[in-house]
Amino acid sequence: MKPWLLERKMRALSEKLKPVQSDIVTLDFDTFTEPEKQLFRKIWDIQNEYGLSPPDDVLEANKELIFKALEVYSWRVTQLFISVMEGSLGDDEIEAWYFKLHFYNFFEDLKECLTNVRRWSGKDREEFLKDMKEHDMMNKVFRIPSRINEHNTRKTKNKKKAKVND
Repeated sequence: MKPWLLERKMRALSEKLKPVQSDIVTLDFDTFTEPEKQLFRKIWDIQNEYGLSPPDDVLEANKELIFKALEVYSWRVTQLFISVMEGSLGDDEIEAWYFKLHFYNFFEDLKECLTNVRRWSGKDREEFLKDMKEHDMMNKVFRIPSRINEHNTRKTKNKKKAKVND
């Protein structure tokens, strides 16, 4: 194939593959197991009967179904993310292991953080939110040092040296 023709085809393909802005992520319903599909159908029946804001007694009576549906959906999205990330890392087992290590530790850290935040008083939550908004921090993120770095690695090496010298 001539270089100019290849370049034209590549440009056309790139144009077709431009990312589409969307705030919605969907999963194919057919990828769920039959029991999962039945669970979602029950939730949809409740929504069809009561709308998107069912009465409190209906929510209370069906809270386990709702929580299970959220769990299934969350787990499926998590599996999809892990699969895509591992695929993008190639066949490197070490990098895949490190990805999983940090990914699951992120969830544990988040769970611990949310447990602590949920203990805050209403006043503390309002003050924190007000401070975040005043300093324009609501849409900013930053790196929190993990403390798993060369400093810890050096300690391990020093311990091994000390054992050898003893």
